[in-house]
Amino acid sequence: MSRKGKKWITETQEFQTTDDPYLPKKYPSGEAICPRCHAVFRDKRWLIDEEFYQEFKDSDLVPKYLCPGCRKAVDRYPMGYLYLSGEFFNEHRDEILRVINNEYERARKNNPLQQIISMYEEDGRTVIETTTENLAQRLGRAVYRAYKGDLTFKWSEGNKLVRVYWQR
Repeated sequence: MSRKGKKWITETQEFQTTDDPYLPKKYPSGEAICPRCHAVFRDKRWLIDEEFYQEFKDSDLVPKYLCPGCRKAVDRYPMGYLYLSGEFFNEHRDEILRVINNEYERARKNNPLQQIISMYEEDGRTVIETTTENLAQRLGRAVYRAYKGDLTFKWSEGNKLVRVYWQR
């Protein structure tokens, strides 16, 4: 699907399922907690439960493991990039970054494995690296919904990595 002007431009390939090397082949039995992001592993999934984390963070009863999202962040293994640029972005940078932060917080409540690895400046634009391709897409769409502009998605071979470009 391709639209010109102030619309989304999408370059897609046939969807293929990919194996994430950071997802464990064997999960721990019972609960576990991530000491870095405070996520809790329960019922074969990671979730946010700050009350449980606070109760067991100093206990030996619950094992501590870095969750796959934190392992990607520590290893700097991004699966998504969001590039923000343009005169409008430069003038409204703080507002746009607040939109991104709010959307990031909502995403983390649903899936704590979605994390922002880093944010930096490169070639006159702001780059945000994410642990999942879905988070980069979600952040780009949130900025587009709030401010319009040009939004483009580019996937790598096998859909293992996405680069999202927003400018206005």
